[in-house]
Amino acid sequence: MKTNQKTASAVSAVILATGIAGAALASDLPATKFDYVGTWGTLSLFNKVERPFWEETVPERSGGAITVKVQPFTEMGLKGGEILRLLRNGVLDMSATLLSYVGGEVPEAEAIDLAGITRNIDDAHRISDAYKPVLAEVFGERYGVKLLAIIPYHAQIAYCRQPIASIEDFDGLKVRASGRSQGDMIEALGGIPVGMAFGEVVPALEKGVVDCAITGALSGNLAKWHQTTTHLYPLPISWAITFVAANGDFWNGLDANVQAFLETEIDAWEDSAWESGRSETNDGISCNTGGACIDGNVASMTLIPVQDSDYDKIREIMANVVVPRWAERCGADCAERWNKTAGQVVGLSAPTN
Repeated sequence: MKTNQKTASAVSAVILATGIAGAALASDLPATKFDYVGTWGTLSLFNKVERPFWEETVPERSGGAITVKVQPFTEMGLKGGEILRLLRNGVLDMSATLLSYVGGEVPEAEAIDLAGITRNIDDAHRISDAYKPVLAEVFGERYGVKLLAIIPYHAQIAYCRQPIASIEDFDGLKVRASGRSQGDMIEALGGIPVGMAFGEVVPALEKGVVDCAITGALSGNLAKWHQTTTHLYPLPISWAITFVAANGDFWNGLDANVQAFLETEIDAWEDSAWESGRSETNDGISCNTGGACIDGNVASMTLIPVQDSDYDKIREIMANVVVPRWAERCGADCAERWNKTAGQVVGLSAPTN
């Protein structure tokens, strides 16, 4: 409960800091309605972060001027990889999905959450802030989409059907990976990366199609991955960074005061979402391994201690495999911009030739 109280206090402080400006803007707002399509309806990001903000906070803070119809993309039969295309084509007004899901089409989208990029969420937040202007430019100029926020799930860790002792034990294992850079990391460890949608993982684990699978500490717990796995390896491989964006024509058609109000509110909401990601990492690990459990399912998985040598190994792979392969996909100009932004935060340089 103490963790929740601290998180709630931090979130309240962020929201209060923008209270006066938001109230002033709200008095000039015309009536506005739009749809927001969020992430997985069964997971905490949608239920604790997205839905309350769009259904409750925005209408309340706008004095009832702005109302938003909210639903997760899972209720629409979508898997998440289609979101950028649907935004670009104007099928959706505003939506969200993982950056890694669109990395095959937009290599820049991988840049913030490359596998092994950082071991803690504070650095992940700094990397996100540093690279956000680059990503906003790419989304706007290349896809006609307005980037509004970058928010995390929480640490992406490994659930395994068998004992492992270190990162080296991925050698020879089939591992569900999300995105190209996770696949590059698993391959560099001697493992076999397997791409599949989140909803397909449990049956794949049950049938032995994969030996381990990477997802969020709490997300996997809520989806009951602990029922088909036995060992939890909590090294943060990535953070499942998620973008929130709007169709450009839709956004440009909004009243200027509505745009200003939403940008102010979204900035505060974005910071609160990072605080939520911090607490859910700890809660997910605790729930899975029989500890205190606030929002998940109590399970009895075996926790594999992460050694300093594991962090050293993943840093080595990040520098020698993950970043160079990503830079090759993204191009020299893209790599140079990464070096001046995210690369400075993480202390690595992508090759530019």
